[in-house]
Amino acid sequence: VPSFAHGEYFEKFAPYMKKGTVVGVMPARSGGDILFASKLGDKAQDMVFVGFETLPWACRFSEWGRKATILGTKNNILAAVTPPSAKSKALGTLQGLLGVFPLINESPNNLGISLRNPGMVVHPGVMYGRWGPESWDGKPKAEKPLFYQGVDDYTEKVLVGMTDEVQAICRRMEKLVPGLSLKDACTLKQWYLDCYDGQMSDTSTLKGCMNTNKAYNGLTHPCLGEPGNFMPDLKYRYLAEDVPTGLCFSKGLAEILGIPTPTIDKVMLWAQECIGLEIMVDGKMQGKDVGKTRAPQGMGITTTEQFIELAKLK
Repeated sequence: VPSFAHGEYFEKFAPYMKKGTVVGVMPARSGGDILFASKLGDKAQDMVFVGFETLPWACRFSEWGRKATILGTKNNILAAVTPPSAKSKALGTLQGLLGVFPLINESPNNLGISLRNPGMVVHPGVMYGRWGPESWDGKPKAEKPLFYQGVDDYTEKVLVGMTDEVQAICRRMEKLVPGLSLKDACTLKQWYLDCYDGQMSDTSTLKGCMNTNKAYNGLTHPCLGEPGNFMPDLKYRYLAEDVPTGLCFSKGLAEILGIPTPTIDKVMLWAQECIGLEIMVDGKMQGKDVGKTRAPQGMGITTTEQFIELAKLK
């Protein structure tokens, strides 16, 4: 289920969910656990929430609603379980459904899953790198550009800037909450090394990891039009989903913590225009549509203390 629809599904499943139901969300994107608790209210205490960092495969449908082609299977994926006491049963059940690969590894908390979220950096970052005001002249392309394997030096710089800013959030949270480990919320390059080991021929740089990843062979930018006259689809889920349900979470938490995020801000301001939402205003998460996102501010969280409490970090 696309992450923008998670809240609606949680609400509509709630009346039929029995005590002990395991709800596996893949990918949970960012703030999935907080959203789950807010939608189910007191009933959430009787459920098991499993937030996955990503999908088990790189895949695309070949026949809508019937068939899909798996382009690559990840070696392992992370998942966090709430409450932790239910982790053995929940992860065992879900591993049985997936098979041998990918191997589900337990992550200590859902904040680590939220900040590790690769989609919130990769998708908006690569879209901005190719179609943003600093790199695109607004003219059609003869062919659809490669998405991951077409990452250039400029796009890599954008991605590194974004992932470094997320790392600053992690280090600040670890200082604020004694004993909190966000080791799983690694850099984007480390994420590729973790998930696609053996499928990349050049791992010396982030660009190399993306350009040489066999699982990404042939995947192109989302475009509209026809050969010789392609324009970017700037309302595709890479922006319409990964900005509200991913990047907004990190930007909102950074704002609460007082951490500057110049690269994320640049991408956010461009992306919100593309998808027709007002999220950031005057550099703050205070736009009229912030409630449609997973930014903490959209769920009424405006202080560090509130965030720590609702994320169950103490």
